[in-house]
Amino acid sequence: SPAADGVPALMAYDASVVLSSASLGRRTIALADFYRGYKQMIRRPDELITQIRIPIPPAGRVEYFRKVGARKFQAISKVLLAGALTLGGKKEIETIRLVYGSVMPVTYRAQKTEKVLLGKIPDQKTVSAAVETLKQELNPIDDIRSTAAYRLKVACNLLEEFLKSPQGR
Repeated sequence: SPAADGVPALMAYDASVVLSSASLGRRTIALADFYRGYKQMIRRPDELITQIRIPIPPAGRVEYFRKVGARKFQAISKVLLAGALTLGGKKEIETIRLVYGSVMPVTYRAQKTEKVLLGKIPDQKTVSAAVETLKQELNPIDDIRSTAAYRLKVACNLLEEFLKSPQGR
């Protein structure tokens, strides 16, 4: 489900899944490549997920997780952002992961927006450029829980909040 809370966090950690089959053996797939569409996975019918591998995060990594729903507890997300970044010595972004849940038909890693941020100091100009890129990159869904316009606005607000947080600078 694109509304699963754990999947964006695992993707922000660069998790991978190990798929095992009696006839074909084992293969490892990045979780970011695992989902193909709503309830569609790269997993073949004869495969089981036998492991989830999560690399140890680097020292100094800044993490962010924010879920927006209709109520505080037991709510299905309207928008969720799981983010992670590391900063270099001059406070430039060395690595970044931006993963959105409940916004599109699948959990989505915003790689175009990540590329805009890499190597840059997260000042207002950089944050604004990232938000504009995200507006073009995301294609939010309308459903019973929320509108596409609301999801896009909140997704951009969460990105800005993450990048402007004291740890993100």
